[in-house]
Amino acid sequence: MARRTRATAQSNTYRFFIDPAAIQGGRVELHDADLARQIGVVLRMIPGDRLVLLDGSGMQYLVVLEQVERGFVAGSVAERSAAAGEPEFQLTLYAALIRAERFEWLLQKGTEIGVHAFVPLICEHTISEAGNMLKKTERWQRIIREAAEQSRRGLLPHIHQPQLFADACAAAHQHVRLLLWEAAGATGLRTTLATCAPLAGTGAIFSGPEGGLTDNERRIAVQHGIMPVSLGPRTLRAETAPLAAAAALLCAAGDLGQ
Repeated sequence: MARRTRATAQSNTYRFFIDPAAIQGGRVELHDADLARQIGVVLRMIPGDRLVLLDGSGMQYLVVLEQVERGFVAGSVAERSAAAGEPEFQLTLYAALIRAERFEWLLQKGTEIGVHAFVPLICEHTISEAGNMLKKTERWQRIIREAAEQSRRGLLPHIHQPQLFADACAAAHQHVRLLLWEAAGATGLRTTLATCAPLAGTGAIFSGPEGGLTDNERRIAVQHGIMPVSLGPRTLRAETAPLAAAAALLCAAGDLGQ
């Protein structure tokens, strides 16, 4: 399974998220067999080479390799600094469970543009498929980690366990909470964002499944202060709509397009 992250001309280093426990003072020891294989076999790195390791909490470590062996990599920390690449606006994406390959694409691209956290939703039109999806948490985490490494994120986005739609609405307490609603009468996203500007702090987007959200789910969302918004006259796929809305919010908050 690839965990390769191509270097940029600025850093000329590879980046990997690791268990923070692997960093002890000025030394790093990695006992992750997959990562050791990636470093030693796939990337053919040797003692003296440098890479960047991220602890997932916002710190990064420039490490000089000292040992590269099968199933084990060790090195010394040459530099410790705050990791860049994180939006100030923390956006949580509440996305309905859809077909596996499409949901995984959403996780990957959402991570790349800067989504802070993901909450898979079990909606009225997806509950029959939820059983199989519950087993995919480890795969989802790997997809998010690889996307975060590739896109030079400083933090590892968190993916929560799937939640029932009503429970997720009740638990959401972000400053800005939007429900993507394709029915007539919903206020346009652009208009809504104009009233919220400037965006700061935290935000949430609730997005439905391929069969759409029900009127009952819309009522539940509104009861919890979540505002229905429209993305316009075109019908977007269940994996496209939340990504488009997320990009719009991050752009409005100044975290994209600078």
